[in-house]
Amino acid sequence: SVALPTVALGLAILVGQPKSGKTTFAASFPDSYVLELEPGGGDRVDGRIHDITNVNEFREALKMAVREPSIKTIVIDSLDVLSDWLEYEIAKSRGLESITERKQGVDGFELWGEYRKRVEALVTYLKATKKLVILIAHCKEPKLDANGTAVTPAGINMPGKSGGFVAAQADMIGYANKKPLGSGTAYFLTFQGGPLGAWGSRVDELNDKTLQLPHINPYSAFAAVFNEPTHKSAGGK
Repeated sequence: SVALPTVALGLAILVGQPKSGKTTFAASFPDSYVLELEPGGGDRVDGRIHDITNVNEFREALKMAVREPSIKTIVIDSLDVLSDWLEYEIAKSRGLESITERKQGVDGFELWGEYRKRVEALVTYLKATKKLVILIAHCKEPKLDANGTAVTPAGINMPGKSGGFVAAQADMIGYANKKPLGSGTAYFLTFQGGPLGAWGSRVDELNDKTLQLPHINPYSAFAAVFNEPTHKSAGGK
């Protein structure tokens, strides 16, 4: 099997609207294993997919994938669902239906503190796996005021500042999108910072790149970046 570029190990996030090719791209990575949390999310995706229905099952499957040497890339699809599961688990442990429900003797700030702690622990664990971990997330659109100024920037669809925390820990964040092209559809993945600098890459080879992803083996477009001879453009800014 094709080896991953060693520079591409670490934590990657793919953001974008539903059906923008995120899961298909992630599942095309060599020796990948998709932890599919969204019901029916991986139905038309090739590769090894483990359908997961609750947070305990997720923890067991994740541990197994981390321990298994033949798995080089772990895909979590999606961060949105995992976030909801964590919220529900914390709420249930306090006898609440949801984390936003208020109840005498239960401190709402403490619940969100617990949520943040679990997100941080998960990210620390994933970064220590020595594998490539791809988190798939939906995009939170920016909230604009009457003048069109962003009050809340675009980002990862997670509550509070958790999305910003996860993004800050990532080695690369790609924005997946698709556009009509001729009689078909072309899929793209960009690391070019987005409208509000919400995505980008600490991996130099990917920085400021936009990849057009082929329908068959979209991973090949990612791998090709690392095989290019490095050259500096003349007259670059």
